[in-house]
Amino acid sequence: MTEKDAKFYTNSGIDKTNNADMTGALEDFNKSIELDPNWALTYFSKAIVFHNLRRLEDAYENYTKAIELDNKMVDAYYNRAHVLLLDKEISDDDLQKAAADLEKAVELDNKFVDALYYLAVVKMKLKDYKSAVENLDKVLAIEPDAIHSRALKKLILQKYLK
Repeated sequence: MTEKDAKFYTNSGIDKTNNADMTGALEDFNKSIELDPNWALTYFSKAIVFHNLRRLEDAYENYTKAIELDNKMVDAYYNRAHVLLLDKEISDDDLQKAAADLEKAVELDNKFVDALYYLAVVKMKLKDYKSAVENLDKVLAIEPDAIHSRALKKLILQKYLK
């Protein structure tokens, strides 16, 4: 009989997540962490479950742990920013944290269109309209037909940068 390792439980947890068995997924991720507490993918995958369950503090904590273990995990930065942005009463401090995470995601992948778009949204909320437009220009350079980016840029130019 072969012993099940951390990879087995992480893969099983991912499968369960994909099949909407969040309880089973969390059990598998916890078992994987017991066996190997230093694998970023497990924490990232666990964070996705919490994200889906709207347990945002738990999601944020697990994305953070994934980043600590692998500081080049682009999607962990993006998703951690997204968790912050789900708060309808987000503070400027949290907006700054989200911006930093999105900037890091873009630094690691300069063609990450979604991160560039949300970075523009955050910059707009922080009233940094010039940076917002610069990020939207980057999106449009990559995807000229990005309708939402084009519309947001038009709004900022007409309403805030007359």
